[in-house]
Amino acid sequence: MSNDKNTELEKAAVDFLQNDFNQCFDQVRYYDAQIVDVFKFLATFYTTIAGIAIGLYQYSIDKGLDIKAALIVGLTIAFIFGLCMFFLIVRNRVYFVFCMRYINEQRGLFLSAKPLGFENKSKMYTNCAKPPFFNILSSQSWWLYLVGILNSALLAVILYVAGQTIITIAISCVLVCAIQLFSGIGYLNSRENKSASAAVFGKE
Repeated sequence: MSNDKNTELEKAAVDFLQNDFNQCFDQVRYYDAQIVDVFKFLATFYTTIAGIAIGLYQYSIDKGLDIKAALIVGLTIAFIFGLCMFFLIVRNRVYFVFCMRYINEQRGLFLSAKPLGFENKSKMYTNCAKPPFFNILSSQSWWLYLVGILNSALLAVILYVAGQTIITIAISCVLVCAIQLFSGIGYLNSRENKSASAAVFGKE
């Protein structure tokens, strides 16, 4: 009777892990797609906003209207929104990595038994410490760089409308882009060697 209970428990455990494995893959695809969608949205949003702002600014100059303050406020709100989107990508990377590491751990567990003699000669991922939270060459990192550049480009429009010099605009944009990237990368690196609860919620 005890053996039957153990068998039922093991079967239930396998079913749970199998379902969890599939659900995690769905989450991985969701986080990856959301990062791409954020970039697509911002690229369209910023192009539209910047075009409208510059057009209105030139129109106001031609007509002698003073709408500079309104434009700056509107663009600044859009810029703050862009910063939030930047850190949404950073946050999604954290979720993505933990799901992938969990998947790797489960794969490692099952492949360690060499089912049907399968030896994993292709060396499919089984390391639960991978992928790293920040990989300079990963596609998600490139989306992060591009969003940082987009935010800096919008800042350039704000400073242009505010009447700043080209040198001031260039220095400010480079500085803001660097601050975004260093803070985002620093946050990702700080998640290493932490449990999921500590990394995501800040406590165990």
